[in-house]
Amino acid sequence: MTPLDAPIILLCSERSGSNLIAKIFDAHPAVAAPGAAHLFRIMMECASRYRRGSKALRQATLELFDAKISSWAIDAWTEAERAACLAECNSAPEMAAALYAAEARAAGKRHVLLKENSAFAFLPAILGTATSPRFLFMVRDPRDMAVSWTKGPVMRGGVVRAAERWIKDQTGSLDALAGRPAGMKAAALRYEDLLADPESELRRVCGNLDLEFSADMLGFSERSRSAAVDAGRSAMWSNLGKPLLSDNAGKFRAALDDDQIALIEAVAGPLLAALGYESARPGLPAFGSYPDFASLHAALAAVEPHDKPAYLELPETERARFEAWSRLVGKMRALPRLAPEELSGKEA
Repeated sequence: MTPLDAPIILLCSERSGSNLIAKIFDAHPAVAAPGAAHLFRIMMECASRYRRGSKALRQATLELFDAKISSWAIDAWTEAERAACLAECNSAPEMAAALYAAEARAAGKRHVLLKENSAFAFLPAILGTATSPRFLFMVRDPRDMAVSWTKGPVMRGGVVRAAERWIKDQTGSLDALAGRPAGMKAAALRYEDLLADPESELRRVCGNLDLEFSADMLGFSERSRSAAVDAGRSAMWSNLGKPLLSDNAGKFRAALDDDQIALIEAVAGPLLAALGYESARPGLPAFGSYPDFASLHAALAAVEPHDKPAYLELPETERARFEAWSRLVGKMRALPRLAPEELSGKEA
């Protein structure tokens, strides 16, 4: 079953502009790019808890969809209408793809852009539901990504966790790009270049993806169906309701201290320069005020925040949505895994 027609699969770290580029593409007349729902990621992680094709698997997929924080067009459908989309599906990826395909239909669009965190980790599941898939790799300076991460009220940890996520995501995404099938369309984009010259960069990216550029993409904050709605649903997405912030780069120079920058640059390693980012510390000791990386890492890890005071300052409705989603995902993860012979067996 391949319900997704030439989807654009986004390969991007959290806090690196993934929601921004999704809304930019959502403004395109041929592309639906709904907000984060993590359908493929969570359902693939939990698929072994449910029998293939079972009512329980369908119900779990629908419950996960209903618990998402972002706004989709098919939210306006009845539960029965959304359930009908899964009637012919047997596997978890088929069910996730069916909901994305329904979103495209509801928006009157042909394609979808899939914004799923760490998509490289479950690419076979996505690719198996698609015809002529395309990749869009987007990267942001890891030091600015870390600033955004540390400020994010729902993001656990600080610069250590951000840096480790950045390197993991870039490595996985670049491996996916290098290993893609011959002839598969792909494009790469740096967040900073998008801010500096949005029209030229979007024209280039669209050309690489064999997609006609639309000027509507430049007015995403008004043209995207869900940009303003999602901006009001989460503090993490507040900028989605605004035009591009052209000066939203290089903030790390004032926001981070030398030890923090040293750690991020050490973790990023050769990829920092390979992706076009220069060191902010030429000529300085490699590990800041510490003698080696292990000492630097241990010192900063010891003060990483787990819960952030800013979380309690969020509106109660926003915290309630996030906590309800977290409880549901925790419940799904806690279910026992089925034995291999049970996964395809008939439901009792």
